[in-house]
Amino acid sequence: MIRRLALLAILLALSGCASYRLIRAGEVNGGAAARVQAKLVTIRGLRFQAPVPIEAVDAAGARAILERELHRQFEPGELAKVGRVYATLGLFSPDTDLERAFLDLYGQQVAGFYEPIDRRMVLVANAVPEDLLTRIVQGVLRRDLTGELVLAHELTHALQDQHFGLDVGRSNLGEDDAQLARHAVYEGDATLAGFAVVLGGIRPKAAVALAGKLENVPSQLARAYPDIPAAIRETLIFQYVAGVNFMSWAYQRAGWEGVNALLSRPPLSTEQILHPEKYFVRADYPLTVRVGATAPYLQAGWDLTEESTLGELTIRLLAERFFDRQRAATVAAGWDGDRLVALTRGSNLALVWLTAWDSEDDASEFFTAYTEVLRAKRSGGNPTDTSATVVARTGDAPYYLERRGSKVLAVEGPLDVDLPSTAERIWRRSTYEATMPWLPIDLAAEGQPPLAAER
Repeated sequence: MIRRLALLAILLALSGCASYRLIRAGEVNGGAAARVQAKLVTIRGLRFQAPVPIEAVDAAGARAILERELHRQFEPGELAKVGRVYATLGLFSPDTDLERAFLDLYGQQVAGFYEPIDRRMVLVANAVPEDLLTRIVQGVLRRDLTGELVLAHELTHALQDQHFGLDVGRSNLGEDDAQLARHAVYEGDATLAGFAVVLGGIRPKAAVALAGKLENVPSQLARAYPDIPAAIRETLIFQYVAGVNFMSWAYQRAGWEGVNALLSRPPLSTEQILHPEKYFVRADYPLTVRVGATAPYLQAGWDLTEESTLGELTIRLLAERFFDRQRAATVAAGWDGDRLVALTRGSNLALVWLTAWDSEDDASEFFTAYTEVLRAKRSGGNPTDTSATVVARTGDAPYYLERRGSKVLAVEGPLDVDLPSTAERIWRRSTYEATMPWLPIDLAAEGQPPLAAER
């Protein structure tokens, strides 16, 4: 009892003189925030080109801001249409409310964020619960370690914006694969910088270790939010976990200068984030796939609802809905480019998905797996053609799947009564363009093997 009373007295004393706390009585502590900003400038070697206003809000205020930002990016009803597209593809169940899922996940997890449009920082009061030991340690050190980590992370985004420009736009799910890869660069940099500020610096091996420590985050988030579709959870986690691992490759070889180089010349696919050697060691840039022969349908009353590149990560997440994680990773590996076009007319929805693969074996593996996916998604009807390269079905849920060499085309839905003829026109008029905008950044010494393990 005496020890408990003594501990209580310490806590009361600490709470009465917490001038180091970043948020006090609902307001930002300007002095504490300035100290974090100064540390970040020293560590990152980048100066702020303009002041960054910092505002403190409660959880309800943060959710309101996030909801407003979501509505900035999507027109009324657009998220529901996009959700229907990806539910039909198989990424999540048809009854998923995308807007609610986004807000439930981000609204409850966010502790702070930088708004590129308004160029301001928002800190959320009491967003991260602290146990008793953490409070004691912070009081003894007279440092708000949790707040410093959050503020340094988000201020790094402000530095990125001021020096390199942040790519802002639609939310993660449904956006182009290349944009998601850039977001992983942003979050990987900010996460490394946040820990560096708290620790007073970070050694190269510690950066790699941090990536390893974050690997248990997916399971923790799954337990905390079992009702959030895995595709949404995993897309968020990818930016931090895979992003830190990817950025650690550059940090090991050239420190923060290497990180800055990646911000100037980011990777172009989640494939490169998932397999860093495809950026740093042997460059593997994706094909730009353009789906042809869809204009006549637009002229005939179909509307273009969604067009995007899914990439290796999203294909892996799609496959995980139907297979175990190991097979899903194998199915998605070897991705070389893709384009999904979704068309709607009334209550009808049609998907045209053209994928390119590194080899015929990779394409054949995807073809086999997606045949199983289609049969699981679209039961009923009569098979009209089944072979090693073509699988088709008629009826209420028609589809046509064909592999030609290292390319696979899937047409789903009542786009036309003659899907084989439709597929033939798409094959003839689609194009593939190699992408090589710059040489990869070679940060490794000659003959030096990669130091970070592929994740």
